[in-house]
Amino acid sequence: MKAGIVLMVVAAGWIASVAVAAPPSISVVPKSVRRGHTVVVKGSADGCAVGNQVTLISRAFRRVHEFAGVPAVFAKVRSGGVFKVSTRIPATKKPGRYAVTGRCGGGNLGVSAHLKVLA
Repeated sequence: MKAGIVLMVVAAGWIASVAVAAPPSISVVPKSVRRGHTVVVKGSADGCAVGNQVTLISRAFRRVHEFAGVPAVFAKVRSGGVFKVSTRIPATKKPGRYAVTGRCGGGNLGVSAHLKVLA
């Protein structure tokens, strides 16, 4: 009897955690930045476990890390599936509009944001 109650409580907790997960999202703050300045990339990685790594990919980023030959930064998934990381845009980056995409657990998040780099 006690085992059945424990199982029901665990199942209810799992269902509740799935229900509060936000859909995947990526945002960049600020949306426009001068070369050499810092931006914050944040969002939600629905389906990625707490502690997993989100790979954020953009040609606007410094080439410290890469994914498929494109500059990338990493962020840890926190409670609720959220992530947040800051990165400095290279002072030599060509002004323009750049996409920011993300991956976690071997798959795309399926969303993107845009960053405008100013001279």
